[in-house]
Amino acid sequence: MLLNILKINSYLAYVYLLLFTLILGIFAVNVSFNSSVFSNSTLYYFFQATQVNIFTKTAGVFLLLINVLVFDLFLNSQEITEKDNHVPAFILSLFLCYALMQNPLHPILFAQLLVSISLWRFISVYKSNKGFSSIFDGAFALSVATVFYPPYIIFIALCFICLLTLRTFALREWFLTIIGIITPYIFYVSLLFLFNKNPQQILLNMKDSFHAFAIPVYLKGSFLINFIITSLSIFSFLFFLLKTVSTKIKTQKAFVIFLWMFILSVPTWFIVSTGAAFSGLLSAMPLSIFCGIYLGNAKSRILAELLLVTLIVLFVISMLQQTRIIN
Repeated sequence: MLLNILKINSYLAYVYLLLFTLILGIFAVNVSFNSSVFSNSTLYYFFQATQVNIFTKTAGVFLLLINVLVFDLFLNSQEITEKDNHVPAFILSLFLCYALMQNPLHPILFAQLLVSISLWRFISVYKSNKGFSSIFDGAFALSVATVFYPPYIIFIALCFICLLTLRTFALREWFLTIIGIITPYIFYVSLLFLFNKNPQQILLNMKDSFHAFAIPVYLKGSFLINFIITSLSIFSFLFFLLKTVSTKIKTQKAFVIFLWMFILSVPTWFIVSTGAAFSGLLSAMPLSIFCGIYLGNAKSRILAELLLVTLIVLFVISMLQQTRIIN
């Protein structure tokens, strides 16, 4: 039933997607515990001590809705998913609710939006004769994302992976990418200098965002959400083993990029403390795509529907366990 709603081939699907996301967002912000999540982000200078009130809650839910809408438009416009498959965007909203729950203005919400825009710009240059502005925009957006949320620095390599996957080698494009990556940091250092702040804060933020390799500390609610995501990922893996992703070359190349994104994100499970029950927050984008495409195209509709409903139920229970409303 839910899968059918998220696969309606009309604009009504966007209404349902945003409505479901709105419900999830309202639920998440109302169990938010306002963690201190800005210490290593440039957002620290704006939100040093936020209070959970109607304004921050509204802003957080709005950020979630924008993230989901941009992500969905990106996937559909770049032919990464079928135009009637909105399941990946819905799954991303579930993942981002773990950030929203920690703080309605979590830096991940800002950074993830920029990462979606970045990959949208990069993938759009496939077979384009005029890709200079898109390449610069993509590198710039991804670099700004690392300023907002330093652990995203591990995705900088995606700029060059995109060029290698989508384009033949062109020295100017590689220079543009490097300039796009460096420019936000030039602005950041300049602003720190102008406001008499320590310019080394950038390096300190990067250093403090990572820790020595360690098994993730599982919080209350971790087992349930990680169990269902692992199960869903296994079904997705088997699905892609048995089925050709797409006959479109652009889609196949995009999948290579997202596979690399997932590979790059795996170490973050062990060296980044997200503070959420779901330790794979930095893997949210590729996991949403792989699992969403599987659920939207699985031959066994009953199994796919059951997995999606189970995901939602365990998500809610996981959230309530984190807030100790239930044990």
